[in-house]
Amino acid sequence: MLVVDDEPSMRRILRRTLEAEGFHVEEAADGEAALKLVQARTEPFDLVLTDLSMPLIDGRQVSETLRRYRPTVAVLCMSGDPDAVPYIESEDVPVRVMLKPFTNEDLYHAVRDAITRATDLSAVAEAEIVKAHAGLSRLAMALETSRTMRV
Repeated sequence: MLVVDDEPSMRRILRRTLEAEGFHVEEAADGEAALKLVQARTEPFDLVLTDLSMPLIDGRQVSETLRRYRPTVAVLCMSGDPDAVPYIESEDVPVRVMLKPFTNEDLYHAVRDAITRATDLSAVAEAEIVKAHAGLSRLAMALETSRTMRV
């Protein structure tokens, strides 16, 4: 899991809380560092927990970039702005925004929910790929049979 927040104390609190629940946690101080970490890893993070308000690359940009280039990574946003919307609209699945402060229990449930939803979406996408591949295989066999019958 990757925790992205420009406040070191917040990152430390989140890290300790999530590690107490059994998660392996890495940290990034801003969106740019987060995207570099994600890009450098061969194995994707299960979840990226990012603050929305950060300098340079904010949490919304991190979320959009991950959806485009690492769609299997679950994303969960957080914000201290009481006017923040509860979800960021996305092409496929809206990204949840947790309002700070939140309880450890709220965090744990939101993390589990985001990971579960991302896993479910990955399974659906994989099933669609398998179906498409099977359809292409049948089409290729039909074309080959048609070509053989003409010769």
